Amino acid sequence: MGRKSISHIRKPEILRHTYKVVEEEGFMGMTIGKIATRMGVNSGLLIHYFKSKEGLIMEMVEYLYKSSMTAYLEELKKYTTPRERLEGLLDMVFDTSGTMPQRDAVFWSCYAMGFRNDKIREKIKGLMGKFIAFGMAEIEAWEENGLVKVADKEKAAATILALSEGFGILRNSVDDMATLKEIALFMKKSALTALELQTLPGEPLVKSPCPG
Repeated sequence: MGRKSISHIRKPEILRHTYKVVEEEGFMGMTIGKIATRMGVNSGLLIHYFKSKEGLIMEMVEYLYKSSMTAYLEELKKYTTPRERLEGLLDMVFDTSGTMPQRDAVFWSCYAMGFRNDKIREKIKGLMGKFIAFGMAEIEAWEENGLVKVADKEKAAATILALSEGFGILRNSVDDMATLKEIALFMKKSALTALELQTLPGEPLVKSPCPG
């Protein structure tokens, strides 16, 4: 089969294939050559877009953010009221079932590279800033609807992000489901504390996990 010309490839396609290579071999095993082979193109075409492996990884950070946000926003569409959206978002980021959109091995591998590469670390810091901005916008909407009243929205959003990222690591480290559910419940309550809210009128916002 002939190789594709540059006119037929775009960054999103390259990044999708990069994701698959990293998923299978990690960032250490990922090379531009392997991605090119997977796509059936010449390595030079990928270099045209990204210049280097580091440049490709930098773009992957942005790709992972967009993919994550797309998944979150799609899931949030099912909720029709601000309260449902608040509950749904907490259920999503502290999910133990594995059915909700979650950070995966590719995300955490990319995150870990930031400890060794200043450019990647700065890119990831920018990504985290975008998640905090998203959280602040959500908090403002909840506040407008009388669900919460938060004095420092940036601090609250950053706290909830820290809780959710920490839970993401634990979710991949704790095998005992009962323990994981207890941790998820604790972190949800901590998130409500950050929102200066313990319960909402009516049914409690945070339910105790079912036995077993």
